[in-house]
Amino acid sequence: MQLRCAAFLGSALIATHAAWGWGGEGHQIVGAIAMTRLTPEARAAIVELLGDEDLATAGLWADQIRGDPTYDWAKPFHYVNLPRTAEAIDLARDCPTGECVVAAIPRFLAEAANRSLPHEKRKEALKFAVHFIGDLHQPLHAGYKDDLGGNRIQIVAFGDQKTNLHALWDTVLINHRTSGDWKRLAEELVAAAQPGLVAEWQSNLDSTDWANESAAITRAIYRDLPADQKVDEAYYAANIETIRRRLTAGGYRMAAALNKAFAAAAVPAPVAPTAKPSGQRAPAAEDRRQVPAAD
Repeated sequence: MQLRCAAFLGSALIATHAAWGWGGEGHQIVGAIAMTRLTPEARAAIVELLGDEDLATAGLWADQIRGDPTYDWAKPFHYVNLPRTAEAIDLARDCPTGECVVAAIPRFLAEAANRSLPHEKRKEALKFAVHFIGDLHQPLHAGYKDDLGGNRIQIVAFGDQKTNLHALWDTVLINHRTSGDWKRLAEELVAAAQPGLVAEWQSNLDSTDWANESAAITRAIYRDLPADQKVDEAYYAANIETIRRRLTAGGYRMAAALNKAFAAAAVPAPVAPTAKPSGQRAPAAEDRRQVPAAD
């Protein structure tokens, strides 16, 4: 199927790349899908860290803090840039210092699961990880530095809506589908998810592979962009399935990544003392030892 697209409401530009991931509805959809596939262990860990907040809400936080200079250090973690001639991500070339979305995802998953870290640090790490998984499934987050991931390409959508390429893909096309009811779309995507695809998505938790998928779609976005940079219902119809698939893949992969991270971090249950032969005393309670949680 011919791929066309464009992306997101990001009028505020960052120094090297304006990259805000999916818009609010996109992140909420990805998080809501992930909530349906959590293991009991992962769900318990998320409740421990987030309280009553769910992943749909937590995924918004990393964009909400972008005006806070305290978090300026996190701005490069929302995206990865690659050369326009490149066919694949090369981390040595495209993320040499680890300051990109590809490297941020495993970093913050590990921090969220690390019980030796302070609670607030783990909570923030979880929110970052959730957001960045969503970001990386928005294709233009594996994009090009020279146009800030499509933010410098002006678009007119559906007759009179002025936006840009990044904003179109990220927000405008999704909102055109949901009319504000993102929860209904999330439910539809879960109901329509094919078991074979779900298994495929959840079996590959390599963020570099996710970035390469997005980069391939990004190349198609630029190739199929209308010459007059005007998009209409035909453009929407040609691309909505790509959007649906990326949202769904992001949600199921988020769940799988969290399930894996928090399974590895689970604290083992105390081991019952082994029965002793007659005449031998069981060790005192203070002598019973428990293996520390793996970080």
